Amino acid sequence: MAPETILTEWEQRCAEAKELGMTYLTAPSLPNEANKSIEAVKLWATRFNNAGEVARRYGLWIALHNEPNHEKPIMGQKPMEVFLAETDPKLVRFQLDVGNMLMGGGDPLDFLQRHRARCWSFHLKNVIADRTKDTELAKGVFDLRTFLAAIPELDRKPCFVEQEGSGDELASARENYAYLRGLSW
Repeated sequence: MAPETILTEWEQRCAEAKELGMTYLTAPSLPNEANKSIEAVKLWATRFNNAGEVARRYGLWIALHNEPNHEKPIMGQKPMEVFLAETDPKLVRFQLDVGNMLMGGGDPLDFLQRHRARCWSFHLKNVIADRTKDTELAKGVFDLRTFLAAIPELDRKPCFVEQEGSGDELASARENYAYLRGLSW
């Protein structure tokens, strides 16, 4: 959902989501204003807390998904770190996009270790060596096996394989499936 969704008729949207059987309402990013100002990030954190209170009354979770720019410091602070510090874990969860974090210059395993209790959903993707784009899971440079093994209660947390810009989506999906199916720890 667009983050602005929480600003209009939010209670009604939560009621509809509950009726549809949804569990998570996830925003893919913060609005552009949060790319320029830590104060805007904090404002959106407050908005997410408020929306999270309503969502929890309906048995729903509101979550934020990271983009590469969330790793780029603004006034010396990483927007995602500020957002997590300003939001209540009882109200707001986080969907960690491994590839986006890598492309932004971050370390998903380090982030997971520091924010394990906040990460309840994952976008699994891997990146090429220079971290400029994603690739099939087995062809990337990030150790997804170690990362997945570090997630507590992984079987209870939604994971989505995401690969953008594949030349042959079906072939990539088959490769990614075979890679994940072959993992063990």
